Amino acid sequence: RDFILYCRLRVLYLIKSVRKQIEYNECIRIRKEIQEDVEIGKILTRIEKYQAAVDFNRRNYEKFLLNISEYRELKQISHCVLHTYAQSLFEVFLVSFSESLQKSDAGNDPPHHYLEEAE
Repeated sequence: RDFILYCRLRVLYLIKSVRKQIEYNECIRIRKEIQEDVEIGKILTRIEKYQAAVDFNRRNYEKFLLNISEYRELKQISHCVLHTYAQSLFEVFLVSFSESLQKSDAGNDPPHHYLEEAE
């Protein structure tokens, strides 16, 4: 299963690279880029690269926020961007929480800031 996800990830990066050479309308280009980034973020979460997923999804969310004021058409994909970002934050929290339960040390608290950021 992981092999298939890694292959899908490589294909998405290849598509992103090829798309840079094709001229699109700016709004269409940004929309495609954000949609591809949502898929990449989901794959990173599924292959349990949680910190990479959080960083990638945060960057995608910030890119979305920068462009939404200029391109109102992007509002249609806002739920996908937000859901993917929040899901990756929640997954990191769950993994950290389960790890802190397995360790009996009092200093191993899960990073609650991920949960707060997801809210």
